[in-house]
Amino acid sequence: MTQADTTVDYYHINRRAAWSPYQFLQARSILDVGGTTNPYFAFFENYKKTYPVTQQDGSTVNVSGVRFLGAVANGEVNSTALPGTAHDLAKHLVAFLRELIWEDVRRKEFPHLPSRQRCIWLIPSLAGVRYWLKRMEVAADFQVLRLRVQGRIHTASETHLLGDSESLNTAIQMARQYWLGIVESLETQEIIFEGRVHVLEVVKEAEYA
Repeated sequence: MTQADTTVDYYHINRRAAWSPYQFLQARSILDVGGTTNPYFAFFENYKKTYPVTQQDGSTVNVSGVRFLGAVANGEVNSTALPGTAHDLAKHLVAFLRELIWEDVRRKEFPHLPSRQRCIWLIPSLAGVRYWLKRMEVAADFQVLRLRVQGRIHTASETHLLGDSESLNTAIQMARQYWLGIVESLETQEIIFEGRVHVLEVVKEAEYA
């Protein structure tokens, strides 16, 4: 489901991060979303996954993910947390690949829709805020904002997001379902937005805790 030139109130979980252009905001702040990379994709653009390795002299160096796994496989590094590290890296690479494919499909077939690489995510209710705080395991360095937005909104289902090592053809089919806005359950929907954002209030913790 896609809407254009819509004015309505939503909620947004704004997380403070080094790579985020949206630091903590105040009521009456105005943002134009869509001209720059959002905090989620900015991580992929500017940072790489590394893992700490202790050298023989006791110093610690950060080693890139695939190189780290290769060093463990070759016996150069001992790791007691290898399964968790491998899973963490695999999820990171799958998410990165997904965003590249999804954006390519959007540009070619759905250019009128907001981009996942430039959007912000909106939540229609405080119940949804509670759900996503728990789902994303957000515990600190965040604020919940009530927004009034005007611009391009797309509602899709997260079930159509790549989460495993699927074939390219399967991934493209999933991307099309995502951009077509096929939603089978309210619990799986996500709302992305590009346009002008007016911050109406910083919601007090008591309202969503």
